[in-house]
This record gives sequence, structure tokens and C-alpha cells, in this order.
Amino acid sequence: MPKRGCPFAAAAPLQLKVRVGQKELSRGVCGERYSREIFDPSGAASVACSSCVRAVDGKAVCGQCERALCRRCVRACWGCGAVACALCGLVDCSDIYEKALCTSCAMFEA
Repeated sequence: MPKRGCPFAAAAPLQLKVRVGQKELSRGVCGERYSREIFDPSGAASVACSSCVRAVDGKAVCGQCERALCRRCVRACWGCGAVACALCGLVDCSDIYEKALCTSCAMFEA
């Protein structure tokens, strides 16, 4: 018995992988707001957050790698209170509440 054909062949859009970079984001629906978050009014590039690439709005840096962080990406370690970024921190979801752990404390929890 032959395979049944797709009933939506003509109407279905192609499902291709699309790379979305800064150029595409700046031209999108929220392009103006995105451009303001990344660039200063003077036109010079500001310091970008190492986790989400938004403009850094404070002086928070990761305690492990010393990369700049915006206030949305700052995670305080549950064990020692150190600031950790998304690359250096580990989120433990095994309990009811999520716990962020720095790499030093994560070694002892494992």
C-alpha cells in the first residue's frame, strides 16, 4: 500500500531554519526599541550584557568570569551570595523553588 500524500502540500508554508541576528532584530516589530537598548543616543555602542546582549544599566559583573551583566540577568548564588551570569551559574530546579548556584557552590551540591 503506498504512502498517503500530505493533504496540505500546496497550502503549507516551507519550514526552514532562519538565522536571526542583530540586523534582523533591528528591522523587526520592536526594532526601534531594540536599537535604543543596544546603542546610546550618541550612536556609539554601549557595554552589552554578556548573557542577553542588552545595554548594561548598572555595574554588576559576574563573580566568576567578570563579564558585565544587566539587572535582568543578575543571579545571586543561593549558597554564598556571589553574582553569577548565565554561563557561570547553575539553576537547580530540583526543589519547589529554583536556586541559582555559582560554580564553586555547585561543586559541593553535586
